[in-house]
Amino acid sequence: METNSYNSAKQAALKKYFSRMNEMQQEAVFTVNGPVLVLAGAGSGKTTVIVNRIANLINFGNAYFDTSREGSSDDIAFLRDYAEGKTDDFDTLRDTVAVDPVRPWNILAITFTNKAAGELKERLSAMLGEEALNIHASTFHSACVRILRSEIEALGYGKDFTIYDSDDSQRMIKNVMGELDVSEKQLAPKAVLSEISFAKDKMITPAEMRADAGQDYRKKMISKLYALYQERMRAANALDFDDILVFTVELFEQFPEVLEKYRNRFRYIMVDEYQDTNHVQFKLVSLLSGGHRNLCVVGDDDQSIYKFRGANIENILGFEEQFEGAKVIRLEQNYRSTQTILNAANSVISHNNSRKPK
Repeated sequence: METNSYNSAKQAALKKYFSRMNEMQQEAVFTVNGPVLVLAGAGSGKTTVIVNRIANLINFGNAYFDTSREGSSDDIAFLRDYAEGKTDDFDTLRDTVAVDPVRPWNILAITFTNKAAGELKERLSAMLGEEALNIHASTFHSACVRILRSEIEALGYGKDFTIYDSDDSQRMIKNVMGELDVSEKQLAPKAVLSEISFAKDKMITPAEMRADAGQDYRKKMISKLYALYQERMRAANALDFDDILVFTVELFEQFPEVLEKYRNRFRYIMVDEYQDTNHVQFKLVSLLSGGHRNLCVVGDDDQSIYKFRGANIENILGFEEQFEGAKVIRLEQNYRSTQTILNAANSVISHNNSRKPK
């Protein structure tokens, strides 16, 4: 067996298969194990990388970097022919090089919007066919709702819980304010809900909010409203948008066997737009990836614009400290803008205080 010749021929063949991508994009595709941070600037083809990385996981697994598999002289000859474009026999390529290919249902790909999740599913279907149907590609909230529909009884709720939209939540908080004789002139219902939402993003309980309020009358009152709001929501077997994430994290923290079940299910996790994640979302991906550590996040600290909504830029800036041994891959080739525009943008962005160089 010619192991060294096989490995070099295998890598050349895989590079040929993913030849539409540049070198750094290919590195992000081939690096499948352990924590990975892909810093993807605007227009750098990050969705292409996500789609192709998932395809590589399913078709080839850890083939590119693995050195355990040996190949025959016929294997080496085929791989060299493939790399040189003399054959495009995909099935033989997969059979010749695949190492621990990943089952589609063991992949969780998280995006921030339903539109982005829909686009990801479409592109995966175009590349993988029916196999794409078994990949869990969804928003944070959709993924958590699916988990809670199966597991929420452990937290004392029924599986047929109702999800309140903003109008439902506003009606509930108005009822709660009425119960505590708090006038809407004194505290605006939307402002109260906003404070409660920020507390949930940071996983602050009503009791913790009250303890932190000190002598601040407004904060003390909002903490009371928060506590009663949660009681009334539980009585109605209802969750608001923030509860969906918070309860999933609480479920994983309080019931290790449930966490283990989903760690085994989602063995490879990818998160897009990681710069926009908040504290509870960080907790969620940290818990889910805690066993296998196969977490790949894609984002750009220069595009973080949702601090007002609770996004924590430290999630992306501190990724290497939070996930030991993390590999950082920078996608710096722009496919969308002219050099003049890029020069102007980079000149402005360079003045940001908290950012990673690229």
